[in-house]
Amino acid sequence: MPTIRLSKSRLMNYLQCPKRLHLQMFRPDLVQDSAETRQAFSVGHSVGQVARHLVANGLLIEHDDDLTRALAATQAALKNEPDRPLFEATFQKDGLLIRADVLAPSERRHRLTEVKASTEVKPHYVHDCAIQTWVVEGSGLPLDMIELAHVDTSFIYPGDGDYRGLLVHEDVTDPVRSLMNEVPDWVEGARRVLAGSEPRISSGDQCMDPYPCPFIEHCRPPESGYPVTLFPRDRGKSTATSLKLDGFNDIRDIPEGYLINPKYEWIRRVTVAGTPDLDPRVTDVMSQFKYPRYYLDFETIQFAVPIWKGTRPYQMLPFQWSCHTELADGELKHYEFLGLGPHAPMRDLAEQLLTTLSRHGEGPVFVYSGFEGGRIRELAALFPDLSDRLASLVERLVDLLPIARAHYYHPDMKGSWSIKAVLPTIAPELSYSGLGEIQDGGSAGVAYLELLDPATDSSRRVTLIRDLREYCKRDTLAMVKLAQYFSKGTA
Repeated sequence: MPTIRLSKSRLMNYLQCPKRLHLQMFRPDLVQDSAETRQAFSVGHSVGQVARHLVANGLLIEHDDDLTRALAATQAALKNEPDRPLFEATFQKDGLLIRADVLAPSERRHRLTEVKASTEVKPHYVHDCAIQTWVVEGSGLPLDMIELAHVDTSFIYPGDGDYRGLLVHEDVTDPVRSLMNEVPDWVEGARRVLAGSEPRISSGDQCMDPYPCPFIEHCRPPESGYPVTLFPRDRGKSTATSLKLDGFNDIRDIPEGYLINPKYEWIRRVTVAGTPDLDPRVTDVMSQFKYPRYYLDFETIQFAVPIWKGTRPYQMLPFQWSCHTELADGELKHYEFLGLGPHAPMRDLAEQLLTTLSRHGEGPVFVYSGFEGGRIRELAALFPDLSDRLASLVERLVDLLPIARAHYYHPDMKGSWSIKAVLPTIAPELSYSGLGEIQDGGSAGVAYLELLDPATDSSRRVTLIRDLREYCKRDTLAMVKLAQYFSKGTA
């Protein structure tokens, strides 16, 4: 069998799913990367940059586009500057090539450090390190320690670019050594996959573990219009498996009385009927909420490497809110906040929110899920002088999600009560698909990162600001429409 050059990432793809490796090599046109995937790559890069900054006198092995030169540069550095740590040191063994995040000289040998943006050591990271160790030592460079550096969420950024303490270093030498003998089998298995046709592997848990596969849509089998997998995910997986074993693939084929779970039976009944079902008792629930009614939605950002003083890694920081206010006479007013400056927006966001939510008098503040409540509590902890007022605000929150789950279902929701699934069934003219490039929270976070980048030009900033505002505004308008629909009590 001819030698096929492999990289560490390709071998890790093979360990997740052999079919993923084959498609990555031969059908890259099928890749469907999400905004979240691109953001994750950017996050990993930012953590890697900090790791380098924290190592004194390190030397970067460049030549990303010419690995032959990178291999030569690594050997030259090890020979001519043996006391310097190396970044992206490049090695190969039997056609398997790796680039090490940090390779530092120790008392007798070298220490290999793999840097991850995660907050803990995950099992697949040990496989990652085992591959690197096998190649490095197979190239003739012995290691006395293998460690994994990951983000410490207890770190509080003091400002001024001081990231000492951001990373925790954990010794993974022993678990890595225990896997070393398996690496040659992984390499041989990957080569067999690449030498053959596309593997016949069905979709399964491996499609999301340890990472979402960019070929999910290619591999996912066609399903009927209302597959049994649409049952709610809290227990839906086991139910769907059982139903498939009993010969049911479509919810509409399940006979009445077959399902024990009342919610599943409700979904079945409404799906078979093909018309929405709204429990008229929802009007009694809604009648207790007086005017003015406020409708609130946050957008948030998380930084693996904090950029604002006093914040922690992966702290969920609100940068935007939208608020629709519904007055007793039916008049609707809209207010919004979007932090645009280079400085942390949370203080201004909180103060303007408190002003807006008392502008027309106190009233219920509708949200969709407990997300906003959690962020308001965090703002109260961040700004003690505002804590009492923010705590009072939490007491006014009304979650529309459990009200929707208990009282409304439409076949087109297909088992989901997310606001994006519900809205098109009651106000199709407000579908999120009509928005710009920002149509979900993940893409909103990616857009905000781009907005914070000083290199983003003015015309692009205008587009991002417009789309961020329109997306957040759509979320609160959706809640207005939902509350009005429930208040009428007729489907």
